[in-house]
Order: sequence, then C-alpha cells, then structure tokens
Amino acid sequence: MRRYLPLICLSLTHTLVDTAALLIAPLWPKLGHQHSFGMAGLSMAFIIHAMPTSLSQVVFGYLHDRRPAPVWLWLGPALGVLFMPLVGLAPGRAALFAVLIIGGVGIGGFHPEAAVLAGRLIPNQRTRGLSIFMFGGSLGLAIGPILGGSIVSNAGLSSLAWLIAPFLLMIAILGRVGRLNAGSVGNDLPTEAGVRPSTAELLHGRVGFALVLLLVCSLRLVPNMAMDKVLSFALETRGFNEAFIGRIQAVFLMSASVGMFLMAWLFRPGWEKQFMIWCPLTGIPLMWALSAGDLSNTALVLLLIPTGIVLWGTVPAMVSYAQQRFPRGAGVASAITMGLSWGMGSLIQAPITASFAEAGRVPQHAFLAFIPCLLVSAAIAWFLPSIQTQAATDGEPAESTGPVQAARSMAS
Repeated sequence: MRRYLPLICLSLTHTLVDTAALLIAPLWPKLGHQHSFGMAGLSMAFIIHAMPTSLSQVVFGYLHDRRPAPVWLWLGPALGVLFMPLVGLAPGRAALFAVLIIGGVGIGGFHPEAAVLAGRLIPNQRTRGLSIFMFGGSLGLAIGPILGGSIVSNAGLSSLAWLIAPFLLMIAILGRVGRLNAGSVGNDLPTEAGVRPSTAELLHGRVGFALVLLLVCSLRLVPNMAMDKVLSFALETRGFNEAFIGRIQAVFLMSASVGMFLMAWLFRPGWEKQFMIWCPLTGIPLMWALSAGDLSNTALVLLLIPTGIVLWGTVPAMVSYAQQRFPRGAGVASAITMGLSWGMGSLIQAPITASFAEAGRVPQHAFLAFIPCLLVSAAIAWFLPSIQTQAATDGEPAESTGPVQAARSMAS
C-alpha cells in the first residue's frame, strides 16, 4: 500500500489534468461564434489548443532524461486547471490563445514526470503501474467533454471558471496525501544506471527511419486529433447543445480506454507492425460510415465505439514499436510517436476540419478527407522492418516490451 497510495493519487491527478484539457471539446462552435472565427482563425485555434501540450511533452521528456524535475507533478496540473477553464472568460482571440498556450504547457509538463514515476512506483510491475496511471487519464478525457458541455449549456461559457477553485483544492489534497508536492516520492527506488546517450548518438544513421516513422504515426493520428472537433460542429448543425455534444464525444474517448486495456491484456510482443498496418485500414470503412449526413444518433454511437477502440485504443502499439527500434532511447521514441506525431497530426487535421466546419458545408464529410491519411499510413507501415529484423540489423537485442510498458508518455 505504501506504493499504491502515491500511484492512486498520481492517477487521480492525471484524471483532473485531462479533464481540464478536454473541457473545451464540445465548445468549439460556441467559441467560433463568440470570436467570429473564419476558416483561418478556427484552424489556428485548433493548432494552438494541441501544439503546446504536444511540443512541451517533447521538451520536458528530453529534460527529464537529463535531470528530473518533480516540481511539475504539482505545478503542471495547477497551471492546467487554472488556465483551461478560463477559455470562457477570454475577451478576445489573443487572450484565448494565451490561456490555451499556458494551460497546454502545464499539462505537457506534468505528463513526462508523472508517467516515469508511475512506471517506477511498483517495482517489477511496471505494466500495472502504467495501466492504473493511463486509466486515470482516460477517465479524464471522457469526463472533460461531459463536464464542460453540461456546465456551459446550463450556465454559459463564463461558468467554466467555477471549476478552478475545486480543481486546485483537489490537486493540493492529492499532492499532500500522495506526497507528490514533496518531490521525494519514489526517490528510494532504483533508477537506470549508466551514461545516457545523447540524442545525436541515438539518431546517428537513423534519421531517415525516424522521419518515416514520424510520418506514419502523424497520419495515423489525424482522425483522433479531429474527432472531437468534427463531432462538435456536426452535432451543433443538428441543433444539439453542448451537454449532448460532450456526451457523444465521451463515447469515443471512453471506447479508447477500453481499447487500451484490451491491448494491455491481449497484446503479444511482435504484433506491433501488424497493428500499425491493419488498424488504420480497419478505420477506413468506419470513417466512411461516420461521414453519412443522415446518420442517426444511435448509429453514430454504435460506430464511435469500435472507432475509439481501433483508432485510439491501439495507439500504444506505435510507442512499443518505436521504443524497441530505439532500445536505448525511450525519450526519443516517445518524442516521435507521441509528442511530435500528435502535433503533426493536429497540424494536418486543422485546416481540413476548419474547412468542412465552415457555413454551408457538411462537417462530418471531413471524415472522408481523413481516409487517405489512414491509407497512406498503413501503406508506409507495410514497408517498415519488423522488430526482429531491425534488431538483427542494428546488432541490438529485440526487447519484448508490451505497449503499456513502452508508453511512458502515452498518458496524455
């Protein structure tokens, strides 16, 4: 119990952080009207919401490999829950973007420190520790749209600020009980020994492969990065309020958590490449079906469940593949498959989603535009070397690391 209590507190903090991050998910149409966003402005808002979190995870993950900074276990959540609920009070676009950037950096700063700690708190049971931590985040991703939509539909955008005080209080309590704000939790556990190679050493002779892998993962994540936004505009055109939109978005995000647990229990080492090929291909007919303009709400929910499992729930396979490809550089692998690829996926989807969200267009037809992304990702993944082949080529042992063990920064 000495290790489980900090882990539970860390996981619940993760729930609060990801809840704050997704409060905005059902609010894009309302924010678009409030700030008079055209296609360019809406694209910029999508990018600014996603990029600070993604890029800061890369930066903080790199810095952690050099010198851990436990202060981000409480400072990151505090910044996230303080600034993200302020989106409704932003008087203009500049203020809105500033709120999203500062809150996103705080959220990004939390995840690398927390994910590494979660993997160390239960010695010899890294899978269990990371599974508990990731489940806390998946709960937050599902709660955020429901909570944000319900509050705004009943009391308006400015009412999101009511969440700041209770969220900060809960973070303080969890930090106190779990000793997260003391900076000493987990210090008595063994750490990896030896000199860590530099990024240049890890990428020597592999830059081309790293870029190809980044392209595969970025295209693979385009529908995931766009799903909440497309759903918000598609359902808003049907006359549904933010509360209903948030509940529908939560179906997709909760299905993702189901997929992650299925991966944790059923995944076998060596399947990574197959998942990177066949899951995007499986997502293509689902994207086509979701694009139908006359889709009923029941059919929408029934389609979102397998879509969440297949397209989001299996993402850890990418992280597992990358970490086995870079066995001495988990930070580099996480930067490619999580931070950079999520940012690139957001950049690709932003103009597409904004274009279809414009007046006079059918928002859900954006799903058709995502099909080529999935097809190209699977096609390129087909030519990636298998783990065994690559290990033999590099003269390095292939590690039988499951997707949850590998997903140090998957928790975002």
